[in-house]
Amino acid sequence: MKIKRREDSYREEISQKRRADLISVLEEIDSHEKSRLKVAIPFEAAKKMEVFLEEKGLTRRQGIQMLIEYGLSEENEEELENLESERKSQIHYLYGNYCRMKFQAYEFFMENKVLAMKLRFLLSENQLLKNRLKCDDLRSYFSQDEWDNWNEALIENYYRKYVFANRL
Repeated sequence: MKIKRREDSYREEISQKRRADLISVLEEIDSHEKSRLKVAIPFEAAKKMEVFLEEKGLTRRQGIQMLIEYGLSEENEEELENLESERKSQIHYLYGNYCRMKFQAYEFFMENKVLAMKLRFLLSENQLLKNRLKCDDLRSYFSQDEWDNWNEALIENYYRKYVFANRL
């Protein structure tokens, strides 16, 4: 009995080698039509795939090629087209959203520029109004603000930064 088992396993080993040789010959014939594909998959999925391929008696290289080939041939083309159109519509939505946000950012930038150009005038007008309240003895109606103590150099820095876009 032991001899038969050895013979059977030997024959099985030879048939697997022949199958592997045949596949390698076929691979060499159409090697000019191949392209390489690198895919990162989770470790657990790789282990499951390896067990599946061992059960079928295939090497990793042969089995993965067959899985990809037969898996793609089983896909419904209509479903793939629907997925592609959904992806394209999503891209168009995202691009539209990006364009809208870009335009809003430009508008805010321009408003900021205008405010920087008006800064001197607005600060002097604010100071005139506070002086008028002081003259009329209405000091309780205004408070001391941060910009009341700004000097000309600080205003000039804001002007250069926002009007001429100089990043100092």
